Amino acid sequence: MIYNDFGNADFKVSDVGFGAWAIGGTAWGGGRRDDDAKEALKASLDAGINFYDTCDSYGDGHSEELIGEFFKGMRKEAVIVTKGGTNFRVPERNKNFTRDYLMMSLDESLQRLQTDYVDVYLLHVPDSKWQDEAEVFRTMEEIKKSGKARYCGLAMWGAADTLHALEKDKNGAIEAIECPFNILNKSNIEVVRIAKERNIAVFTSQPLASGILTGKYGVDTKFGDGDNRKGFWSKERFEAVQEDMKIIEECVKETGMKMNELALAYNLSYPGICSVIPGAKNADQVLKNTAASEKRLSESIMKKLSATKGFVF
Repeated sequence: MIYNDFGNADFKVSDVGFGAWAIGGTAWGGGRRDDDAKEALKASLDAGINFYDTCDSYGDGHSEELIGEFFKGMRKEAVIVTKGGTNFRVPERNKNFTRDYLMMSLDESLQRLQTDYVDVYLLHVPDSKWQDEAEVFRTMEEIKKSGKARYCGLAMWGAADTLHALEKDKNGAIEAIECPFNILNKSNIEVVRIAKERNIAVFTSQPLASGILTGKYGVDTKFGDGDNRKGFWSKERFEAVQEDMKIIEECVKETGMKMNELALAYNLSYPGICSVIPGAKNADQVLKNTAASEKRLSESIMKKLSATKGFVF
């Protein structure tokens, strides 16, 4: 396992981390069991992973509970990231980035995680309006001063809102950014570039494009009710990336890697990305993910993969 600098932080993180959304609930196709989650966490630690990414809304807190229980008595073994701002306590699951709500959410997260601090606390996708009206940067600074989070930042989706935040943040409140990035989705390239210039840690969600870059799914795949991929990965979207998938498959053959390894290695070979956070529901998925650690792609392979068109948000 390789361990990379995390921006200006005084710790390093494993180049492959553990995305803990899937262990929290049924948003990724069901079949989740706590016993599998515990085995996955053990396998990740045994493989050298020290970077764990969760959120208060993953399974309405259950993901945090599992991580808290697993690392009880081993807190220093893990760099823990959690997030707040998605109000899962109401049926419509709306956003709330007010100071009081975030402070309450962080306290509840710490209870579930059985710790008195998190290494990184991220605001969970605040759009530009929330950023401006809720004065989120001031709240982030207060959270850090409280000692309840060592570093603060943003977990974002679209590049426009992230770029807005980077422009508005005048005091360096943003110390870390989590954003989707993969061979089929390069919408955050400019975010990664600016963050690298400012030495802001960037780690990437969706490095396997929600599992599409494992090669297990295709145009005939139909995701079930409750699966996050159902609305997004339609037959039409699969068809739209078929030419890209051919290029990816050619690179798989050329490198001798498995498709998921190639996808993770693409992110890890991209300047400015310190870690990838693929999800895992069981130990087998963890081992498949960690097989990509230390693997990097040649300039020629990176050029081919960077030329793929992907999809537009």
